[in-house]
Amino acid sequence: MILALPSEASLVEAAGEIARRWRGDGRAPLLIGLRGELGSGKTSWVRAMLRGLGYAARVPSPTYTLLEAYPLGELVLVHLDLYRLSSAAELENLGVRDWLARPDLWLLAEWPERAGQLLARCDLVVDFEITGESSRCLAIADASDAGRTALDSIRDLDSRYSS
Repeated sequence: MILALPSEASLVEAAGEIARRWRGDGRAPLLIGLRGELGSGKTSWVRAMLRGLGYAARVPSPTYTLLEAYPLGELVLVHLDLYRLSSAAELENLGVRDWLARPDLWLLAEWPERAGQLLARCDLVVDFEITGESSRCLAIADASDAGRTALDSIRDLDSRYSS
């Protein structure tokens, strides 16, 4: 599925809508890989999903901490940034294995390709492309049955955000 997002406002709107739909459908657990160059909107997407779910507190980038967790009632959203990951052992030290065992989890991983074993487990992969100063093109692909079901539940957004 391709989403052409002409502005940051449309990125925020789309991410919030997707988060609300998936939460309303009880879509968990989900492991989502976010790929794209620096500044392509990966962290903005996670922030917008959290805002769409009603999270109002500060949402820092996990560039240095690598992992930030957000309890949202019956759901926990974990934002993982692997840009500075130095080894597979570091991923283990973050407790990712324990997080992935939770049934109430959405784990959104930036730079999942830096941890091949994590990328291989993704339900969905979102590729971010910079197409203008504030415009982005997102390609969302399923990589599992759970991902396919989650993608099917938002397929109508394709027509709302097509180029």
